[in-house]
Amino acid sequence: MTICRYPVVLTLPVLITLVTVPATASILHEDEQSLQAVEEVLRQYKSALEALDASETSMLFTEDSRIYETGNYEGDYATYLSHHLAPELEHFEAFRFSDYTVEVRFEGPVAIASERYNYTIEIEGRDPIERQGVATSVLRHVDDEWRIVQMHNSGRPIRRPEE
Repeated sequence: MTICRYPVVLTLPVLITLVTVPATASILHEDEQSLQAVEEVLRQYKSALEALDASETSMLFTEDSRIYETGNYEGDYATYLSHHLAPELEHFEAFRFSDYTVEVRFEGPVAIASERYNYTIEIEGRDPIERQGVATSVLRHVDDEWRIVQMHNSGRPIRRPEE
């Protein structure tokens, strides 16, 4: 009887490896399609801001998302949208991004996006507000789509080289 245990014990690690490797491999998203999908989520969010209408952006975020803006925790995206972003956009005449770059890296089923950009906000009766901004967005693959789990963005006045 003890002779039968050894083959089972020796093959158990092999079986575990064979079963778990395909499952682990299936959650790695370091491919061009995943990269494009993550960039598309970020593009949709940016486009909504430029259109001054973020009403359809909740689908880009997970329900348990966390939003940080310029040193402040804003809550989940639904709270941020209703209490901060939507009311703020109502006051804007224009919101434009420029010099936008994004770098995305994957850590298993998670994508980490680092964005850099300049933006200009126009409000009636005021000089345009020009800022240099950065954002870090963490996205997770949920129900066959990439969704933002956490976003942290901040901005400061654009630093121009002395002329």
